[in-house]
Amino acid sequence: MKFFMAIFLVIITAISIFAGCGAPQQACPKIGDIAPDFTLPGLDGKSISLSSFARKPVIINTWSINCISCKKEMPYFQELYTKYSSSGLIVLMINTNDSISEAKSFLSDKGYNFPVIFDTKWEVRNKKYCRTGDPSTFLINSDGRITFISPGEITSKELLFNEVNKILLPQ
Repeated sequence: MKFFMAIFLVIITAISIFAGCGAPQQACPKIGDIAPDFTLPGLDGKSISLSSFARKPVIINTWSINCISCKKEMPYFQELYTKYSSSGLIVLMINTNDSISEAKSFLSDKGYNFPVIFDTKWEVRNKKYCRTGDPSTFLINSDGRITFISPGEITSKELLFNEVNKILLPQ
């Protein structure tokens, strides 16, 4: 029995050592990093890339219809979109779990008209932005650098608006 345990431990150790080999993993972005680019389909099916908004401040938020925290903060993003989109702020709401028809119905019922794109395979949320749940929020300045990350619900509208003002009116 001890022999089999020793073999088992050798195998587990070898797997652990070699598991890190191969293609390098992309590091999770942090404040100050250039925001990873992505391309996702929008409500109309046309692709939208983050890079198409170069030199503009961008706010990204991940959400889904069944996420209670997402629903609580969505009015903040609608208010931001209404108030600041004419000032150049790009609001990208990334739906991570729903069909286009489900999202359209939800948005229509709630009166939300901000841009929505879809990441139902979680390529952006999990792999490029290293978040495993919704909501998550990222603010990106006009230089393409991440200035704010909120892993979870934004409970303070004032905090969100203050952070957005920092990327709209750089000091």
